[in-house]
Amino acid sequence: MESESLNSEVLAAEAAVDAAAEVEAETPPAVAAGPERKRKKGGLKRGENLIGWLYISPMIVGILVFTAIPLIMSIISIFYHWTGSVGLFDPETTWVGFGNIKSIFGGLEAETYWKAVLHTFVYAIQLPVGLVIGLFLALAMNRNMKGVQTFRVLYYLPGVMSVVAVTIVWQALFKGDGYINGALGLIGIKPFGWLTTKVGAALTVNLLLIWKGVGYTALMFVAGLQSVSTDQIEAAKIDGASSWTILLKITVPALYPILFYLFVTGLMGALQMFNEPYILLGDGYGPGKIGMTAVGFVYDQFGQNDLGLASVGAWVLAFMIFVVTAIQMYVDKKREAD
Repeated sequence: MESESLNSEVLAAEAAVDAAAEVEAETPPAVAAGPERKRKKGGLKRGENLIGWLYISPMIVGILVFTAIPLIMSIISIFYHWTGSVGLFDPETTWVGFGNIKSIFGGLEAETYWKAVLHTFVYAIQLPVGLVIGLFLALAMNRNMKGVQTFRVLYYLPGVMSVVAVTIVWQALFKGDGYINGALGLIGIKPFGWLTTKVGAALTVNLLLIWKGVGYTALMFVAGLQSVSTDQIEAAKIDGASSWTILLKITVPALYPILFYLFVTGLMGALQMFNEPYILLGDGYGPGKIGMTAVGFVYDQFGQNDLGLASVGAWVLAFMIFVVTAIQMYVDKKREAD
């Protein structure tokens, strides 16, 4: 009896050990599960990062190829006489040190370059004129009139038209025997050299720029006018304020953020002017080279295979744009502080 009970106890113990072993085999250790899960999450995160880099790689390549590398080469080329027909670091490319910079500041090309800069500012005259015209057009279009939406579209059309197509049309209008002189002749006014005199050429280019940009300016002001407080305007009218006073004291201050934005971006664009005067006046830049702007000077130097001098002209222009923009930003911050 004792041997039988002993055998049954041994068998029960063996069964309990086997059951425990099966449970242990089926249940993975908690300690081992943590690192494995971390490895899986780490691999998944690395895979997501890789996919993300693949998505943005075309943009990175584009920035490197079309922006970063040309920018670095432009800075280096300032110190070389580089024709562009050979590599920048080719033995045929001559080191000139500060020669290109001296050429712009007091050297052979100084007069040409700074005249081009002066012409650039001449073509910036259209900016304040265009802002004033655009503001009054916006005030006219900000009314509940029949067909006002059609007028908005018509005024905006010049801004989306091809610069080349528009400029060729203006050539036909303003040339010596063009439609403008023809119309002036009908009322007894002698033909004017719109494209053959310095004053006429500068005036014609500025008129073209005003006509092309005033639609965009007006629509921006129309959008801004929606935020002008009608309560303030009504209160001013009750107090006997004139329309001119309301415009200067209420409307214009309310439109200041848009006005500032248009002026800053417009001046930056004006300082980079090239297409309109070049196409309108031809590659000779018109009488007295009045059509040559700072960008036109850079373009000419590239055409003459002097990439080093062209780079100096471009960097001087970039510095001027930076200074002008910084001054505008400073004035704006000072105004807000006051």
